[in-house]
Amino acid sequence: MKNFCDGKLPNCISAHFNLEELTKTNTGVFNTPKDPKVISNLRRAAENILEPVRKHFNRRVIIHSAYRSPAVNRAVGGSNNSQHSKGEAVDFRVEGHTVHEVANWIKENLSFDQLILEHYLPDSPQSGWVHCSYSFNNRGSVLTKFKGSQIYHPGILLAPPQRAAK
Repeated sequence: MKNFCDGKLPNCISAHFNLEELTKTNTGVFNTPKDPKVISNLRRAAENILEPVRKHFNRRVIIHSAYRSPAVNRAVGGSNNSQHSKGEAVDFRVEGHTVHEVANWIKENLSFDQLILEHYLPDSPQSGWVHCSYSFNNRGSVLTKFKGSQIYHPGILLAPPQRAAK
């Protein structure tokens, strides 16, 4: 598979993920972390989130975004306190599986700080991505944010909750 490290390459973060794929960006802005703490955080996220996901689903994990330098984070409109800038968060999907399925498996099987089913469309099971972070003080926060909405709903949902009639 494309995302494989032999353990000897200097850019290996874990068995199947390398620094290049965890720092890629389409912004054209430099995005290689200099702080060893960021590399350590990326390694912990890969070992505690990405590797178990890859092992369970036995399919390629496609990284959309992981580490974002402050300049990249600004360029993509990320939050000022984004865990991506610390190397703690990864946005991804698993080849051949819906993001809803992957998010539910993570919720039931892994320890994490924050798990978000992001930009999901109820009528499009292949839409969106899984955002998952791992830190020293994992909160276990679980949310869904549907595409076109700014609202974060608690839980991993297939559709937005219906508003109660007044």
